[in-house]
Amino acid sequence: MKFEGTMQMMGNTPHVLIQTPESPAAHIYAKLEGYNPTGSIKDRACLYMIRSKIDEGTLRPGMTLLDASSGNMACAIAYYGRMLGYPSLVVANSKLTPDKRRFIEYCNAELLLIGDFTIDGNRYCAERAEQDKKFCFLDQLHNWSNPQAHYETTGPEILADFPNLAMLVGSLGSGGAMAGAARYVKEKRPETKVIALQAASGTKLPGTGSFDDGDYVTPFIHQARNEGLFDHTLKIKEQDAVRRSRQLKDQGLFCGLQTGGVLHAAITAIEQFGVTGDAVILSGDIGWKNMDRLLQL
Repeated sequence: MKFEGTMQMMGNTPHVLIQTPESPAAHIYAKLEGYNPTGSIKDRACLYMIRSKIDEGTLRPGMTLLDASSGNMACAIAYYGRMLGYPSLVVANSKLTPDKRRFIEYCNAELLLIGDFTIDGNRYCAERAEQDKKFCFLDQLHNWSNPQAHYETTGPEILADFPNLAMLVGSLGSGGAMAGAARYVKEKRPETKVIALQAASGTKLPGTGSFDDGDYVTPFIHQARNEGLFDHTLKIKEQDAVRRSRQLKDQGLFCGLQTGGVLHAAITAIEQFGVTGDAVILSGDIGWKNMDRLLQL
């Protein structure tokens, strides 16, 4: 495959079979979103949000991109802002890993650390953008271009490779990826089971909301739940995510700890609901984003 530039490399990520002896009746494939340019699924929503702001006329030359993130979206904004010629100010929280911080700095974006939850930074960004019109606030937690990116790219890519898809599994952070992909899959193939996961109370998993402990529930998640796009929601504990991450490591898959949680949810759902056939899990990011956790495996 040949590209004329890195901007064309977003999306069309590969699917790879995971060896899972526990579920012989189903074949679990990981959609490796770490193959996006900045190493995460957030590239899709980032580009869609920037392009929608340009189309609306609310992002003009000389303006600065602004948004809050626990890390992956911050990396994407820093990168694509630089590629498109916009300076960036990203507001992260206490969950930001050292490796993500280095990437943001490498892309020459300005970084602020505020609070423990992305919603804390989101409120700061809204106030800052209101006070200073040089900023274009992307607002990943409320910008409907976030799920639209996955409705138009992630969902179609999955069904193109798996037209008889039995199950789709992914974690909820902002919820944009699962809301968008699930909507597309359910429209085209209503019988496909969609499993969403969140972190169990007291558990912190990158890219996975701990909603029982106060993480913000976005409008995308509320809408998807109200419309029944998720057939089941599972709560994952850290020890299960760690155990499955070791399993992925043994198979040579360099993914973040989030993927271990998604794999555990998939295996649990297959056993619980008797799923057979092809199942796809969304692997949200590449391993280097969370090396501090992976080195403990």
